[in-house]
Amino acid sequence: MTRFKTVLTVFTLLISTLLWTPHTVFGQVQRKKQFETKDTTGIKTRILFVLDASGSMQARWQNNSRWQVATRLLTEIMDSLKTTPQVEVALRVYGHQTFRDQGDCKDTRLEVPFTEGGHQLIQDKLKTIKPMGNTPIAYSLSQAGMDFPDDPLSRNVVILITDGLENCSGDPCLVSYQLQKSNVFLKPFVIGLGLDLSMREAFDCVGTYYDAQQESAFKQALTAVVAQALNTTTLQIDLLDTKGKPSETNVSMSLYAREAQMDRYHYVHTKNSKGYSDTVVIDPSSSYDLTIHTTPPIFKKGIQIEAGKHNTIQVNCEQGSLELVVAGVSGYKNLRATLRNPQDGALVATQDFNTLRKYLVGTYDIEIPTTPVIHVRALQLKAGASERIQIPQPGMINFVSNTGGYGAIFLVNGPSLTKCYDLSPNLSLETVVLQPGNYRILYRSATSSRMVFSLVKDFSIKSGEITTVRF
Repeated sequence: MTRFKTVLTVFTLLISTLLWTPHTVFGQVQRKKQFETKDTTGIKTRILFVLDASGSMQARWQNNSRWQVATRLLTEIMDSLKTTPQVEVALRVYGHQTFRDQGDCKDTRLEVPFTEGGHQLIQDKLKTIKPMGNTPIAYSLSQAGMDFPDDPLSRNVVILITDGLENCSGDPCLVSYQLQKSNVFLKPFVIGLGLDLSMREAFDCVGTYYDAQQESAFKQALTAVVAQALNTTTLQIDLLDTKGKPSETNVSMSLYAREAQMDRYHYVHTKNSKGYSDTVVIDPSSSYDLTIHTTPPIFKKGIQIEAGKHNTIQVNCEQGSLELVVAGVSGYKNLRATLRNPQDGALVATQDFNTLRKYLVGTYDIEIPTTPVIHVRALQLKAGASERIQIPQPGMINFVSNTGGYGAIFLVNGPSLTKCYDLSPNLSLETVVLQPGNYRILYRSATSSRMVFSLVKDFSIKSGEITTVRF
């Protein structure tokens, strides 16, 4: 009995040590103790134990059955968790309601839901369960997804304890993947009791796998898993300006789990009341690819997260602003400029006029689809600065003909002509919005069969004025 108390004391000290981890927040070191009465993060952790109670759990394992070892160590864990703040526990069991020969592949039940005092309820429930049935792991995990309360701010953790593979034709990997992708719970922990190598590999896709070939190894794995589940891992992303200061903010961001190849977290960057990048809780069981949804986007791949600590990612994110304006009252509808990379012509973005948008600092070619088209070459956007492009208020021309015909409008630039608009051959009245300038119309009536009957007329467009040309 004395030896048991000693082991339990060592276990408690280990949990306490793991939970008392330095968190570097805002340049200072803060320490979070296990037995604080108030959780400063305000984030609740919910741990769902999914326990195998299939018939094989009755098998002998050293001096006891697997079931006896599993329930005894779970009971000890509950004693330690009772004094841990902001933690709720629940228990789902499978394979314990019907005998294996009945082939029940829906034999799973939430025996203890998340509730205050759930630790004692789990201890009491474990005394009444007897292993007897099948191993419906996939179905149990799918049901586990509905066991957590609707609380987007909580950390939902699943710890699966099993001694065998799925035997109900389900796909535990697919179920786990879908629930992780839906952010129902974090990447599960899987503790395998006495599994051979081929079985272990089957669980790699379900979650983070821990192997327990002996009772002592199971205790170590369970201790490590619970400690990792409790020890909050946090992340802040600093968006740096040209001076290396994290001044940029209000940018959308996405984090993708690299190994699982799925999106996990989506945020709009913000700062807290002290002016520092906000901190979020993150699952440390994966490396991540980060996309900063600036224009153009920034990519940072293979980010490693250190479990149980505060992680900081710094990304160069210098931005400038571009304002597009039409002077006066515009005759344009949905006028939108196109920004391109001047080196390869790749499309960067489109921007409506009379708007202000941010872009990464750099050089851009801008095309404005007025008539005629306006080109702004090699515009440089500087960090923290705003560039303003204002185009003149357009004018209008009413082109009137009796019979309709063929022709075009040209911009006159000295001796050269640049075509900017093709007239519609079937219209006797056509209105065109044009930028201020000198123009020429070349026109031939649809009833004229000789080129010598082509007509030429020069006109000028002034901002805000309407010009009429008749043939």
